[in-house]
Amino acid sequence: MSRHTERTAPLLFSVCRPRRDITMLMVAGDIDVATAPRFHAELSSAYLRRAATLVLDLSPVTFLAAAGLSVLVEAQAEAVRARRRMILITTVRPVDRAIDVTGLADRFHRVTSLDAALVVLGTGYDETA
Repeated sequence: MSRHTERTAPLLFSVCRPRRDITMLMVAGDIDVATAPRFHAELSSAYLRRAATLVLDLSPVTFLAAAGLSVLVEAQAEAVRARRRMILITTVRPVDRAIDVTGLADRFHRVTSLDAALVVLGTGYDETA
């Protein structure tokens, strides 16, 4: 097996609606230059669901490269433009470290679980959050 084949692990996605105003996208695997386009496409698809808030669960991510960070920055900017919220669930060192060492920590709202995100968002339904 070549080195290239060993590095190309699939990027897996799961979407759910924990509340009608929230779309949650869970991402698992390595987000690098090879998988960033698919990550971008899945985020775009999640935004089409028109929920007021996108919760992005990155806790199963095993590697986050600059290409993945770029997708996150773009997604956050789109959320602001569309008057929506984006909350990241980050519980793993590869994700938190990549965000912190690049100086991007202040651009994202990060929590450690869906429960913590729901606390931040409060109760009820707000189409314009």
